[in-house]
Parts: sequence; C-alpha cells; structure tokens
Amino acid sequence: MAREPLVFSGRGIVRGEASARAILSNSPISFLGDVDIRSGTVIGELNDLEGRKLTGRVLVAPSTRGSAGAWRFLYQLKQHGSNPVALVLDELPDPSVVQGAILSAIPVVSDIDRAFRASIRDGDWLAVNGTAGTVTVLREPAQSP
Repeated sequence: MAREPLVFSGRGIVRGEASARAILSNSPISFLGDVDIRSGTVIGELNDLEGRKLTGRVLVAPSTRGSAGAWRFLYQLKQHGSNPVALVLDELPDPSVVQGAILSAIPVVSDIDRAFRASIRDGDWLAVNGTAGTVTVLREPAQSP
C-alpha cells in the first residue's frame, strides 16, 4: 500500500519542476570546490556527502557556500549532465548559485518548513516545484512481509 504524499511549502527561488530521489546533506555545499563538474561527485572533504554523486538527484542541504564564480560550476555541471535536478535548501542560496540555477534550469526551493527535514530519508522520491515553492515527498510503496 502506497503512503500518502507529504507536501511542504517553502519559498520558490528558481522556477521549474523536477523530481528524483533525494540526496541529503547536513553540511553547506559549495559548487566551487566541493563538486567535480565532470562526474557530479562531491569531492570536498568538509562536506558529509564526500564521495557521493549529485547527478540526477534532488540535493537537500542546509545552505550553499559560494563565491562570485559559483554560477559557472553549477552551469558546467549541467553541461556535463552531472548536475542535481533540483535544490531544496533550508536557507536562501547565495546569489551566484541562484544565477547558475537559472541558467541551468535547475529549480530551487528554500526556507522549507522545518518539519520537512524530519520527514524525509535519503533516497525518498521528491517532486520539487520552484514556481509554487513546494516539495512533495513521494515514497515508494511499503514492502509486504
């Protein structure tokens, strides 16, 4: 039996819709230095996702760390097909990440309800709507014993 979807509200930052499995981080992420642009693998030693791939996932993180050039790295991830499909952040992303997400058509939702983090698991299927500012959690059906 499938569980009912959970819908959480936030602030839509970059328009668009995407859905994929979640990859959860408890650390801020920098696209400038933390992520290999060719593979989408997190290489930053200070990030708790080190060694994991963001490719084709919805990245859930507390915040972004960036510089004025971070937009180029997010855009290059998209050009290499190694980008996350959406970003869900606890806090507003830095402006350079927003610019990169706009150029790369990667939806972004921030300021998500506090209950969101407690309600999701790594690998849950998330539908992100950056236009409406919502994130829907769609878990797979529970397995029968």
